[in-house]
Amino acid sequence: MKKTEYLVIGAGIVGCSAAYLLTKQGCKVTIVDKSYPCNEASGVNAGGMELLQQPPQSLPVHILAAELWDQFQNQDEIDVGYHRTGGLFCVLKEEDLHLLDEQAERFAKNNLPIERLNQEQVKEKIPYICDNVIAANFSPMSGYSNPLKAGVAILMKAKQLGCEFYDHQFVKDIKPAADGNGYVAYTENEEFQAERILITGGIRSPWLLDDMGVHIELEEKHNMITVTEKAPHFIDYTITTPTMTMKQTAEGSILIGGGREGYGDLNHNDKRKDVSIDGLCFNVKEAQDIIPSMKKLNILRSWAGFEGFTPERLPYIGEVEKYPGVYYAVTGFCGYCIGPGVAAHAIKCMNGEEYFDVKDYR
Repeated sequence: MKKTEYLVIGAGIVGCSAAYLLTKQGCKVTIVDKSYPCNEASGVNAGGMELLQQPPQSLPVHILAAELWDQFQNQDEIDVGYHRTGGLFCVLKEEDLHLLDEQAERFAKNNLPIERLNQEQVKEKIPYICDNVIAANFSPMSGYSNPLKAGVAILMKAKQLGCEFYDHQFVKDIKPAADGNGYVAYTENEEFQAERILITGGIRSPWLLDDMGVHIELEEKHNMITVTEKAPHFIDYTITTPTMTMKQTAEGSILIGGGREGYGDLNHNDKRKDVSIDGLCFNVKEAQDIIPSMKKLNILRSWAGFEGFTPERLPYIGEVEKYPGVYYAVTGFCGYCIGPGVAAHAIKCMNGEEYFDVKDYR
């Protein structure tokens, strides 16, 4: 049996961030995952750090997450590929203009900078953009990180500080420890005893939480990301529309994501997820419509992964009532972007401090 102070179950962006932040505080931490770190939603997204389209209730958590992303990269010397480039939320239809007004209101309440751009001003900022964009909001806080390496880099930093990580450890049960000191998590070939347990399994969190009396309704989503070949740098900002996200990485590739999904069925096969060719074509066409010069680039690859959305699109963080000392943290929406912030609030919850509680917004 392996013993630790904190056991984190699930090595996605929330779990890796929590493990790092706890270890940095001097805690003894072990993190386990049923597969590899950041092998699901945390590794199959476009890496966008967008605040403009986030729900007003969780915007303060997103702000904290943005600060942590910047801290990881520029203070803690963790190469997560984070760049705060600034970004635009563009609208192409007059019926969507209200989205810009709502964003401005949310930003004003949180003392965040925002700039409203008309069609001419959008062209001045991005000369290569199409004429169909009628207006946009610009946020200097927007940016991106690299989902292919960020979570793993955070985990490796935690390991350097003393955190232990075990992959291919599928936790099937959690029971009170026989000696009364915390709980024991059981996998097929190992037992982990911890004073406190944090469940950060993303869309798979209910596999453990349902049996513990905590039901979180998660809508199954299938993120899809498309990557182009490298090109000379020409997209300075992240670009978002109501149905598409796009940015050019420091290496030159363009990442295209959006609301159109791939395929998958978590209940029948939690390992298999597929790209939707129709969805891919819609996403790429919209990206080409926004930036016409993208038509010259070839697509290198596209893939999909599972993610779970809560009904309110808000994080669920808390302590399991029937199992004091067992906690959970589920992002609920834009999980990669908000992940470090959710991890920080989960730690606040475990410390008995004020934290984001979705019940306060119902």
